[in-house]
Amino acid sequence: MDNKKEKKMHIPWGLLFNITIIILTLFLIVYFIFSEGGFRDLLNSGLQISVVWMLTAVFVHLLNIALDMTVIYLFVKETNPEFSVKNALIVSMTGQFFSAITPSASGGQPMQIISMSRMGIKPSNSTSALIQKFLVWQFTMAVYCIVAVVARFSFISGQLNPTMWVLSILGFAAQVLMIVVLLLASFCKALTTKVVNFFLDLLGKLHILRNVEDKKKSIDETLTSFHESNKQLNKNKVLLVKIYAITAIQMTAYFLAPYCIAMAFGIYCDIFDMLCAQAYVSMVSSLIPLPGGSGAAEYSFSVFFGTYFSAQTIKSAILLWRTITYYGTIAISAPFAWLRNKKSVNKAAPDPNMGEIEEN
Repeated sequence: MDNKKEKKMHIPWGLLFNITIIILTLFLIVYFIFSEGGFRDLLNSGLQISVVWMLTAVFVHLLNIALDMTVIYLFVKETNPEFSVKNALIVSMTGQFFSAITPSASGGQPMQIISMSRMGIKPSNSTSALIQKFLVWQFTMAVYCIVAVVARFSFISGQLNPTMWVLSILGFAAQVLMIVVLLLASFCKALTTKVVNFFLDLLGKLHILRNVEDKKKSIDETLTSFHESNKQLNKNKVLLVKIYAITAIQMTAYFLAPYCIAMAFGIYCDIFDMLCAQAYVSMVSSLIPLPGGSGAAEYSFSVFFGTYFSAQTIKSAILLWRTITYYGTIAISAPFAWLRNKKSVNKAAPDPNMGEIEEN
């Protein structure tokens, strides 16, 4: 009788998830190309698509990426004067790539922190800069959505079916909650520490977390270092105003792609309506915990822009929009994501207040 214990089968859930997402993505691409009214039918219809406007759509998206790099450069250089434009480009594109391929864009910032660590930047400084950047983006997005509701309420409400109403309310509430949490973590250290310690104690009592006191000490040191970095960043009010302005332009550039695609199809529409609609598409698709909001992005685009594009053009418009703003982003940022794996000439300076970052 064999006394060897049978090994339990380990199900690679991460791999299965990635395979599922790849299959979903390929299905959507094939669907938008070959289904009735898809891109193949559009090409056979003889419709003249403006190359100039399509190139403009590509340009505004590249402008969005360039401005993202600029914001990272300005924030990080404030605490690390040696940070270069080349470094900012690598960090930005690393974030673009890993945000695109991970659920809810969760992999972008951690990989950017690792990338900057290899450039000699303390994790506390890079984390602070990236959270500040995220706060600016969230505030700007919230303002965009508020303006869209106030200025174009009849237009927005006219596009919303019951499902989209629910998603819109949840999306806006999620953004407000995220801003509140980040503000507390950024500026209310005592309250943040109490809340964190409460949950750590709870996890300890439930026997989910071990070494609770050590975790508390580590997090307290991290928060202390983080708040010191925040103080330094917030001293420069002119910088913050500049970054808010750049972020507003960046967001506008990102939201302009659907308008440019509509113009390429010979569809003349109100540019402000298109910007408001795209703001809502971005807000709703961010709720779905899938890479790139796959499925939700396409669905919300069809709902908000269905009144502009006909049944013969809407699928092609979605395909071109996703190719430019999502698939294209993955393609151009992938080489930079590989570059982050190369060791920087300057080794990362040790940060006494931060634990080691595990590099994958």
